[in-house]
Amino acid sequence: MFDKLIVPNYQDEIINKWKYKEKIYISCVCTVFNQKDYIRDAIDGFLSQETEYRFEIIIHDDASTDGTRDILLEYKKRYPLIIKLVLQEENQYSQGRRVFPLAVEHASGEYIALCEGDDFWIDKHKLQKQIVELEKNKDINLVISKAISLYPDGTTSDFCDLANERKVIPFEECILGPKKDFFPTASFFLRKKIFDELPDWFYTDAPVGDYYIQLFAAKYNGVIYLPEATTVYRRDTVGSWSVNVKDPSHYFEEIKKRMTCKIHIIESVNRKYEYILVNKMFSRYYLCILMNFMKYNNKINNIIMLIRILFKYPVVILLLYKKIRIKINRMITK
Repeated sequence: MFDKLIVPNYQDEIINKWKYKEKIYISCVCTVFNQKDYIRDAIDGFLSQETEYRFEIIIHDDASTDGTRDILLEYKKRYPLIIKLVLQEENQYSQGRRVFPLAVEHASGEYIALCEGDDFWIDKHKLQKQIVELEKNKDINLVISKAISLYPDGTTSDFCDLANERKVIPFEECILGPKKDFFPTASFFLRKKIFDELPDWFYTDAPVGDYYIQLFAAKYNGVIYLPEATTVYRRDTVGSWSVNVKDPSHYFEEIKKRMTCKIHIIESVNRKYEYILVNKMFSRYYLCILMNFMKYNNKINNIIMLIRILFKYPVVILLLYKKIRIKINRMITK
């Protein structure tokens, strides 16, 4: 289990812990939309951080209508020197805009700590641990950590439990990601410059942004992993991506977008990573789209896209053959 952090009553209690105050070092960036039941936990986790480095909290509200904004204004009134609100009058996500980069535009820190409004931090030294790592390791751009999954029924499980000690995860492993999951976004602590380096297709084609932020931050020196659980990731909350992709038609459209993005990535990395990318992206997603076509009789563009990929990356045929052979062998041995 875990304990929620207790927020200081006065902002001076937070500020007095800062040793380095001459500038803002860290921007805690939180994106929110209709999360009144969760947002207090997120903000309390930010305000409870004990670090030597001055930080700010940027909260981007994407035109919430459920009372979330009232809560944000309440916190802003209590902690005016620390919290900065970005209050949209029209929902930006519905217009196809990436929300995290919009929020980061308002950040003053050299480092960015990400967290969505339904997740929260449970380690009061999270920021201190992570900034120390990046200050020491100038060639690394991202620090992540283990997390805890919290389900609607109150049960929990370990999330992204990759090691019992600090380690550097190589870039190729960042491409593949954990076997059963992904790197928890609420644990991301990265250099702000990464957002300046994101390509144009990130804003137009990427189905979800955090994986691609992870990739560009990890290129080519990998990421630092901390074994302590610093964050809680809420599973299956209303309106979350994990709930939306359970709809079959939505899921397969996401797969198509992911394949398109992987082609962009292959074209932007060193050739030695091409096989890894093709293996992950196409051998996994190719069959999904093919099955979708047969099951739901989707548009012919699915098949056209698959044929084009085969011609451009013939190694997919070999990978598919290997995977199908493995599946057949498993069926025979059962």
